Amino acid sequence: MNKKDPYQTIHKKIVNKLIIVSILFCAHGCQQKQSQPTDYVNLFIGTLDVGNTVPAATAPFGMISCGPDNVFDEVEDEYTSRAGYNYKKDSIRQFSMTHVSGWGCHGALDIPVMPTTKTPGHSPVYNHRAYASKFSHDNETAEPGFYQVFLDDTQTNVQITATERSAILLFDYPVGEDAHLIFAPTNAANGITGAEITIDTENNQVTGWATSGGFCWRDPSDYDYTVHFAARFDQPITGKGTWNNATLINGESYVYGDSIGAYISFGNTGQKAVEMRIAISFVSIENAEENLEHELNGKSFEDVRKETSRKWNELLGKVELETDDSDQKVVFYSGLYNNLLHPNIFDDVNGQYRGFNDSVYVIPEGHHKYVNFSTWDTYRTTAYLQGLLVPDRAADMIESLYLDANQGNPAGLTIWGYFNNETWVMNGHSSVPLIANMYAMGARDIDLTRIKEEMIRTADNNYRNGDQYIRFGYVPDRPAPWNYSVSQTLEYSIGDYGLAQMCLADGDMGNYERFLARSRSVFNVFNDDIGYLQRRDSLGNWMFPFDRAEENGFNEGNSAQYTWNIPHMMDELVKRMGGPEKAIQRLDEFTSVIITEGWPVDQPHYWPGNQPGFVVPFVYTYAGAHEKTQELIRHVSSSIFTNAPDGMPGDDDLGATTAMNLFFNLGMYPLKPGVPEFCLTGSLFDKVRINLDNGSQIIITSNGDPYSGPIQKIIVNAKTLKEPFLNIEDIISNRGKITIEYKY
Repeated sequence: MNKKDPYQTIHKKIVNKLIIVSILFCAHGCQQKQSQPTDYVNLFIGTLDVGNTVPAATAPFGMISCGPDNVFDEVEDEYTSRAGYNYKKDSIRQFSMTHVSGWGCHGALDIPVMPTTKTPGHSPVYNHRAYASKFSHDNETAEPGFYQVFLDDTQTNVQITATERSAILLFDYPVGEDAHLIFAPTNAANGITGAEITIDTENNQVTGWATSGGFCWRDPSDYDYTVHFAARFDQPITGKGTWNNATLINGESYVYGDSIGAYISFGNTGQKAVEMRIAISFVSIENAEENLEHELNGKSFEDVRKETSRKWNELLGKVELETDDSDQKVVFYSGLYNNLLHPNIFDDVNGQYRGFNDSVYVIPEGHHKYVNFSTWDTYRTTAYLQGLLVPDRAADMIESLYLDANQGNPAGLTIWGYFNNETWVMNGHSSVPLIANMYAMGARDIDLTRIKEEMIRTADNNYRNGDQYIRFGYVPDRPAPWNYSVSQTLEYSIGDYGLAQMCLADGDMGNYERFLARSRSVFNVFNDDIGYLQRRDSLGNWMFPFDRAEENGFNEGNSAQYTWNIPHMMDELVKRMGGPEKAIQRLDEFTSVIITEGWPVDQPHYWPGNQPGFVVPFVYTYAGAHEKTQELIRHVSSSIFTNAPDGMPGDDDLGATTAMNLFFNLGMYPLKPGVPEFCLTGSLFDKVRINLDNGSQIIITSNGDPYSGPIQKIIVNAKTLKEPFLNIEDIISNRGKITIEYKY
């Protein structure tokens, strides 16, 4: 950054951060010259403080995500540990088969296992740490598709790699000690409502299932789903037992109930590690066994590790970077990695998947059914990125949302889909702008008319005051709690704008005009007299007293934070604030403090770690101060997103927050829902090549130091731009190339 920094950034500092960073680099082999994108992925970024990421082994968009859990001791409620892992913890209690990265609620952690040399006795049902072990980050490694840790208490080394639906775990027990493995399905993040375990010593396998749920601290019977598993071992099972509640029955092979566990023993394994091959399915044990056979048959641990690494490099390599700033490169590729984790493949190798109505369906061959859509979070950034870089997968994601709406989702298009359940978390119909943004950036292999009609049905239904939004042109205020009337109005308006673009693409001009007009509804809750979004009642009266920092009427924020979040009509926003000069003055005051810690929903300042703050810097551009946009996003990218465990300013929310920073880094940010247009702000890299699946390329070069001052000239395909906006429809629709040169 420039030596003169006008921003006061409020965030936590980590003692000896450079030491931590050096340790993390050594986890990648301390190489000075690295040639693969995976060499620049640090899975530990975001595992401390509020990022809520987890260093699990997983394939791109994998159903299985196998990795360590070191929190949720007796359903521990730390807000900084919701994915199951926290960098500050010094012990691991289990390795589970499902994780969701970066979310703001706790859940998943299904089918956990734990190796131990302790004689099985204490029930893992009631003592979640009965078989936990201390560990050190010095003896922990993580990279895309691979995780390793040495457990100090039992002197056991654990290595994990994974395919889409299966994983291989190597347990290298110490010589001379008896080896045991604990199965503890009750230790899923929110517990279980039922489970079954069967131990087959003749075939050296364990099979079963567990039903869990409980998204966002709810009872596990809420939003329940069932994970089936099949695990096979390369060494004979010499001992076994089960727990039902606290009671241990040695020698027992079967257990069923809502508080159960089991163990298997291998005796003294000598110098050979025990290999567990495990697959999961949300349909049946038989499907889990088929997944295991299909994905792992004949493949060694190293075979799978190399194959999954290749898949990661193929996807990450769609963006090629040239820079001398290795930390910035690590932050970028780590963020890109986070955006290729979710949503998750839900179909088995035979194409079967379980719908929202609990029936079993089959996805056509060559396609995938996806689940775990955090749409309120991801429509703003991740959807654009996935549409651009993985358009075929994004098209399958759009189709998945359509299928859910027609296979039992009571919300129509998904709001927050947790496996095959609708959780109703957050407000708005955020699948609508998510689909529009994916389509805009390249996910075109869909039945446009059919998808558009489903979007219209969802946008026009009366869920969550949607009928009032249509009737009044806004959602009227209602008594607290859960009064999100203003942010509901805003989200519906943003969705309407994206839907209008889909109607335009389909030639449906009547609905295009209807939804475009309706997208202006956000200004029905904008009080011109005070220049803020404000609550109003069903008679049209503004609700007083007004406090710009009050959360009432807003979801995860306040009026001061939300008022800037009108990406589809920023020019109108600037006018209503009294013109460019007044808008800039207010932005200067708003961004003079940047908050990156805690839960500042009652603070009237810039919070880049949560979705309503993502587009704040770009209001400067619409107010005629594009240089301030550049300065602010460079500050955020260089000072707030860092190559360290605490290197995120908020929940990553399935990639949404890091996707914001990826676009900041590239110097091209998407703003208008459903429009393939970027605001150009200057890349932080010397050169970038974005390789699209249709053969098109976006090539970005920087002529000069981006931190030396504002851009002097933007040249696109040898022509100087007058305005910093670029529409890429041509290279999405046809094979071509766009060259962007920034001169400082």
